[in-house]
Amino acid sequence: MTRNSTLFGWAFGDPGRGNDAAYLADLQAAALRNAADTAAAKGLQILPETAVFNTVSEAETLIDGGEAGHGKLVVRCTVDVAGPGAEEVRAEGPMNG
Repeated sequence: MTRNSTLFGWAFGDPGRGNDAAYLADLQAAALRNAADTAAAKGLQILPETAVFNTVSEAETLIDGGEAGHGKLVVRCTVDVAGPGAEEVRAEGPMNG
């Protein structure tokens, strides 16, 4: 039996375009693809209907975007994953444990 768990996907963009709905939609799609790639690398599948997107900022959160996210618009996707070993995966901090 397998259980579901969650992981994060990330996308980084131009902070000057944070009010552009189409641009944000593209970043959300990129974050979901990133989550799917991360899941696949662990032998898991994402459940795309569970995706929740947040726009995060280093200035407003405790998230350290590292070199990739510094000074960028950051979109985080939290999504459920399923498959053998899914219960061992946790969306924790900026990384997936």
